[in-house]
Amino acid sequence: MRIPKITDLEVKERPAINSSFIPSSPGTTEPRSYNLDALVYWVKRTPECIGILKRIATDIVTEVEFVALQNKKTGRPKKIPDTSAEDKAKNFWRNNQGRNKLVSAVIDWLLTGDAYIWKGKVSDNQIKELGEKYFSQFDIEFKEIEYKAFLDEDYNTVSSIEVVPSSMTEISHTEEKILKYVQKSKVNTTKDREFSTEEIIHAKFMDIDGKIYGYSPMEAGITGIKMINAIQDYSYNYFANGVKLDRAWMVSGNINQTFVDKLEENLAEYKKTSNFRGDMVIAGGDKITVHNLNEASEKMEFRQLAIHTVGRIAFSFNMPADILSSILGVDVKGTAVGSDIEDAGYNRNIMQSQIYWEDLLNTQLFIENFGVEISFTKTFKQDQIRQIQYLTQTIPVVEFLFRHKYPVSDEYVHNLLQIPREFLTTGSITREVEQTMPFAPPNKKPVQGDKSEALSKTKQAQQKPQAENQVNTGN
Repeated sequence: MRIPKITDLEVKERPAINSSFIPSSPGTTEPRSYNLDALVYWVKRTPECIGILKRIATDIVTEVEFVALQNKKTGRPKKIPDTSAEDKAKNFWRNNQGRNKLVSAVIDWLLTGDAYIWKGKVSDNQIKELGEKYFSQFDIEFKEIEYKAFLDEDYNTVSSIEVVPSSMTEISHTEEKILKYVQKSKVNTTKDREFSTEEIIHAKFMDIDGKIYGYSPMEAGITGIKMINAIQDYSYNYFANGVKLDRAWMVSGNINQTFVDKLEENLAEYKKTSNFRGDMVIAGGDKITVHNLNEASEKMEFRQLAIHTVGRIAFSFNMPADILSSILGVDVKGTAVGSDIEDAGYNRNIMQSQIYWEDLLNTQLFIENFGVEISFTKTFKQDQIRQIQYLTQTIPVVEFLFRHKYPVSDEYVHNLLQIPREFLTTGSITREVEQTMPFAPPNKKPVQGDKSEALSKTKQAQQKPQAENQVNTGN
C-alpha cells in the first residue's frame, strides 16, 4: 500500500490576514493606521513617556547567558562541557553591542508596537560573485554548492545585527502571508530598501485582531500625551511671558500724553529689582485706578488632570503606582498589600516579555546560527523566595503521604512540588521518611513583601509618640 504524499492530499487554505488594504500591485506595502512619525514626535517631547519606556526596556533587557544545546542534553553532564559555541555567541553579542541594540529594539517595540532586527549575512549572490571571481583565476568551472563547502564558517552564518526603525518600515503581504519588509526612505522614494522574511526578526508588542502590525498602548494614549504637552506648553508660556500683566493702570480725566509717558517710565523703573521697594509720587490731578490682574497661585493649574493622564498611560503598561510616586508625589497613595500585588504583577509581565524575546531570538537567530540558546537574568528575587517558602510548606505534606502510605503516583508528587519536567530523570521516588523535620512548619508566618515591611515600620514609628504620651493611671 502506497503512503499518500502531501501533494496527494487536499490542503486547506490558511486563515487570511485581517487587512482592509488591497494592494494595487504585488509587492505594495500596507500603510500604518497611525502616522508613526507623529507618534514618535509627541512621545519624544514627553518626559513621562520617556521614563516609562526606559524603565520597562531596561527591566526586560538584563544580563544574558548563552548555553550550548549540546550541553543541555539529558543524562550525566560532561566533566568539561564544550563551550566553543557559547564563546562564539558571546563574542558576537559583544562585538555587535547586542544589549544596546536590543534595548533600542525593545523601546521601538513598546513605542510603536513593532520592532525589526536585521540579520546581516553574506547573500547567495555575493557568494556566487566571490566564487566565480576566485575560480576564474585557475580556469576551473565554478560550482556554487562545492564552493560553499570550502567557505570560511563566517560566510555561512549571521555576522551582524542592526535595528531597523519601525517608523520607517512597512510590510508587504498577500491575503495569507508576509512577503517582505520595506524600509521607506524619507528623502528619496527610489531608495527604499527591501528585506526578505529570513533577514528580519519581527517582534509585535500586542497582536490584536489579526493585524500584520503590532499595537502599542502609546497609540491608544496619544490624546493624553498631547494633553500633557499642552499643559506643559501652557505653563511654560505663562512664565515666559512674565505671568502676564500684574496690574492695569486706568487714567481718566484730563489726560496728558506727557503725563502718561512719565507714568510708564516710572513704572518701568520701579519694576527693577534695585527699586522694588520704595515710594512713587504721581502728580497731575488726574484720576488713576489700579486693577490687579491674573495673580499667580502657588498651586499648578491642571495638576490633577496631568496626574490622571500620566497615571492612565502608566496603567496601560501595567506599571505599579509606587513607581510613579517620584513624578506624581503625594497624590499617589496605595496600601502596602496593594503595592506588593502590583509589583508582583509588574514583575510577571516583565518575565513574560523576557520569555517572548528569548523565544524570538533563539528560534530566529541563535539556535540556527550558533547552536546556543540565550536567556535573560531574572532579577526579581521575591518570587523565588515565595517559591522556596512554598516548598518548605509542601515537604511536610509529602512526608505525611509517605508516612501513611497514601496510594498516590510519583506524577502527583512531581506536580505538588512543581518540579519542571525538563529536570526530571528516569526512575521512581524512594518513599522514605526522615525522623527530623529540617523545614519550617506549615503554620509559619509568611514572608512579608518589601512594601508590607515598610508599612509595619511606619506604623510602629507613628504609634511610639502615642505610647509615650499615655498617662500612667496605676498606683
